[in-house]
Amino acid sequence: MENPFEQHKDHITDPKTQKALNKPLGDTTGFNAGHEDFLKDLIKKLEDKTINPHNINTLYNKPVYEKLSEEEMEATDIASFNIISIIRQIEQLWALEHKATFQIQNLVETVFQMKSKFEKKHGDVFII
Repeated sequence: MENPFEQHKDHITDPKTQKALNKPLGDTTGFNAGHEDFLKDLIKKLEDKTINPHNINTLYNKPVYEKLSEEEMEATDIASFNIISIIRQIEQLWALEHKATFQIQNLVETVFQMKSKFEKKHGDVFII
């Protein structure tokens, strides 16, 4: 069977076209209500080391967390691993441009939704 990409092996993309293809997607609508403040609070907590993006324990609202049942603590720990991994991505992207890019907006939306959904069921267990 012939390789379907063989016919394009010597193709050179026009530099203008390549530049347009390399440009990240944009979104002029900005943040949803409250998410910009959420990002500012998150960045502040990362910068002042209140949250360590490599330590899930720094995410916890300790007085609430310590009152959880063992099963709820386990669920919180699992959710925290997911949330902290996204926070690391936000921190890395923020370090590049120090502005809310389209990618950061999407990641903030994801963290906000995960946190809100979890806390609706288990209480105010996170400091963000």
